[in-house]
Amino acid sequence: MELYIKKWWGNYVGGCDDTFLLLDYFGSQKQSNLELSKILSDIHLNTLLKENSVNEGDIYFSINESYEPHFDMAIDVIIDLSAILLESIKNGKVDIKELDPNSKYSNFFSISTSKDDAMLLLSGLNKFINAPQEYELADFMDESELEELVGDCKEISGILTNCISQI
Repeated sequence: MELYIKKWWGNYVGGCDDTFLLLDYFGSQKQSNLELSKILSDIHLNTLLKENSVNEGDIYFSINESYEPHFDMAIDVIIDLSAILLESIKNGKVDIKELDPNSKYSNFFSISTSKDDAMLLLSGLNKFINAPQEYELADFMDESELEELVGDCKEISGILTNCISQI
């Protein structure tokens, strides 16, 4: 099964250290049917999105009692998770090996969502699209790279918006 998000995945979308950490989260899940609300809660992103504090917040998840990996930038996770949600909606499931052929995980998973949870994630993506310079990520990219990333995010956002409107 070819990735629906193949056009964007692996360059600026799905191409950073936070991507691999997010895939570790998905790989460590015991269930194959995941709820977006649980994902947002598990990685502590729900509160940051609700409070508009994506730039200031710390997001992480627990693998066990002694190991809590932390993401570098919440916006990276919002971008990647938006693309992964779109993949799940369009193909019905996500194959970790398609996202990262070198992954130690080989599971498939799907993400189900309520309209409200999907809109919460989408609002975080759209805030980045509308003001990318306000995010720390912009400090690590030149202007043309940032423009390309924003363009990719706009395409993902547009398709995801159409999908969400049908929920």
